[in-house]
Amino acid sequence: MDIIDVGGMGVRTAVVQLRRKGTPCRFTIYPMIHVGEPSFYRTVRTRLARHDLIVQEGISGPTRAGELLTSVYRSETLQLRLGLQVQPGDLCDVGVPVVRPDMTGPEFEERWRGIGLPERAFWYATVPAFGLYTRLFMSREMLARELFTLGGDTLAIEEPSGFALHEIVLDQRDALLCAEVTRIHTERCEEDIDVAVVYGAGHVAPLVAHLRARHGYVPRDAEWLLVFDF
Repeated sequence: MDIIDVGGMGVRTAVVQLRRKGTPCRFTIYPMIHVGEPSFYRTVRTRLARHDLIVQEGISGPTRAGELLTSVYRSETLQLRLGLQVQPGDLCDVGVPVVRPDMTGPEFEERWRGIGLPERAFWYATVPAFGLYTRLFMSREMLARELFTLGGDTLAIEEPSGFALHEIVLDQRDALLCAEVTRIHTERCEEDIDVAVVYGAGHVAPLVAHLRARHGYVPRDAEWLLVFDF
C-alpha cells in the first residue's frame, strides 16, 4: 500500500481508514511528513477535530539526541528558503482526547547511550554536515526525494536498517504504538468511534500490518492530501 507519493503534483500523503467486520470502531491513519505547507497542517488539524480519539506521536520531555537527529528539518533557514514549516507542536490540540504512547525523553536518551560509540560519533558528525548542505543547496524537489527515501519519518538523513539507531527510532517506537492500538481495540472495539493515528509515515506500514494480522482491520477508504508542491 503506497502512503507517500512523489510525482508531478508534489508530495502527497494518503489518509487511510481501516475497518473490521463485526465491530464499529475505525482507525484513520494520518501518515505525517514533518515539514510541509502550512495549508497541509491546517487541513489535518481540521480533520482531526472530527475524530473521537487521537493517538499522537511525540517523544515527551527534552532529549539532546532527539534534537540533534531532527535538527535538519527544524532549521528555520531551510524552512524560510523553501517556504515550508515544521509540523506544529499543537497540531492535535483540537478538543479531542489524545493519548501519546511514545517514549519519554529520558527513555530515548537511555537507548541512545546504549548505541556503540562509533555509531554515535557517526551521527554527531554526519547530521550537522548534512544540515549545512541542506541549508545551502536543498530544493523542494531534493527534499521530496529525501522524504520518499525515509518514508517521511523524523530523520532528514538516510538511516539504513543496518544502524542500531533504526531499532530505536522505528522498531521500538513501533512496538509502543502497536501496543496502544491493541489496547484501544480491546477496550473499545464495540464502540462507534473513529480513532485518528497521527504518526510519521515511516511508522505506518508496521501499524497497518499489525492491525490486519492481529485484529482483522483492513483499509477501506483512502484520500490523498498534498503536503507540498514543487
